[in-house]
Amino acid sequence: MATVLSRYREASIAVVAVLLVIYFQFGSNGGFLTTQLMSVVLRDTGRLGMISAAEVMLMITGEIDLSLSSTFSLAPYLMVLMSITWGLPLFAGALIGILLGIAVGFINGFITVRLRVPSLITTVGTLFLLQGITVSIYDSQPIVAPVEEPFNSIFGESLYSPTTDSLFSPHGLTAFTPFLWALLVVVALALALTKTRFGLHTIATGSNITGAREIGVRTDRIKIYNFMIAGGIAAFAGIINTAEFSSADPTAGSPFLTLQAIAAAVIGGTSLLGGSGTAIGSLIGAFVVASLNNGLVMVGAQATTSDIYLGAAIIAAMIINVQVDRLRTRRRT
Repeated sequence: MATVLSRYREASIAVVAVLLVIYFQFGSNGGFLTTQLMSVVLRDTGRLGMISAAEVMLMITGEIDLSLSSTFSLAPYLMVLMSITWGLPLFAGALIGILLGIAVGFINGFITVRLRVPSLITTVGTLFLLQGITVSIYDSQPIVAPVEEPFNSIFGESLYSPTTDSLFSPHGLTAFTPFLWALLVVVALALALTKTRFGLHTIATGSNITGAREIGVRTDRIKIYNFMIAGGIAAFAGIINTAEFSSADPTAGSPFLTLQAIAAAVIGGTSLLGGSGTAIGSLIGAFVVASLNNGLVMVGAQATTSDIYLGAAIIAAMIINVQVDRLRTRRRT
C-alpha cells in the first residue's frame, strides 16, 4: 500500500473517495448511489472539477487565479446577451466567451509576470472587476437562455427521463454531460502535463524556476500560457453550467466556487508550493467535495456543517500529501 501511495499521487484521495461513497450509501439507506442523486453529484463534480483542473495548471507553476469564478459567470452571460440582443448563434457566442476567458487569463498573466504583481493580488483585482461588470450589465438579473439544439443537449441540457430512457442511452448520457466534459478536459490536461514538452516545462517552472531558465525554459511565457488556459477552461465551464440550467446568472460564479476548486486541487494532491500536481487528482478531489456537499444532507447532517468537514478534509489532505512526498523522497534516495 505504501508503495502505491508513493508512486501514484491520486491513490490516497481515491481511497478516501471510495470510503465516502460507502459511508454515504449506507448512511442514506441506499439513496446515495441512485441515478437521480449521482447525476447531481457528478454534475457538481464536473463544474467544480474543470475549474479545479484549471487551477492545478497554475498552482504547479507557483501561481494562483482567484478570478476564475468571475470568468465563469461573465462568459456565458455575454453569450446569452449576444444571442438575445443580436441573434448570434449560441455556438458563436460560446466561442467568443471562451476567447474572452483566454484574454482575461492573458491580462492576469501579463500583470503577474511582466509587471511583477503577485498573482494573488492581480486576480483578486480582476475578480472584483469582472464581478462588477457582470452584475452591472443587466441590473444583476438572471437571463433565461434560449434553447438551440443541438447546442444545449451537447453542452449540458439533460434529456434523461428515468421512466422512459435507459441510463446508457443517448438521453441517459446527457444526465452526466457536465461530468463527461470535465473528464475530457482533465484527461487532455493530464496528457499535456505528462506527455508534452509544454507539460514538462510547466512542472520545471514550478519546481525550480531559476534552474528552468538556465536550461532554456521560457518561464514567463509558460506562466502566461497557463493563465490563458485556466481562463478559457473557466469560461467553458460557465457555458456548460448555463446550458445545464438554461439560465445565465451573474452570481453563478461566487468566489466560494474558486475556493472550493482550490480545495479540490489540494485534496487531489496538488502542492500549494508549486512544482507538482495532478489534473486527475483534482477531479477526484472535486468528487470528494461534491459528495460531501450532497452526501451530508442525505445522512441528516445540517447543510451548514459541510464546511466543517470540507475544512477538515483539506487539512487531512495536506498532512497526507506531505507524508506521501516524504515517503516518495526516501524511496528515491
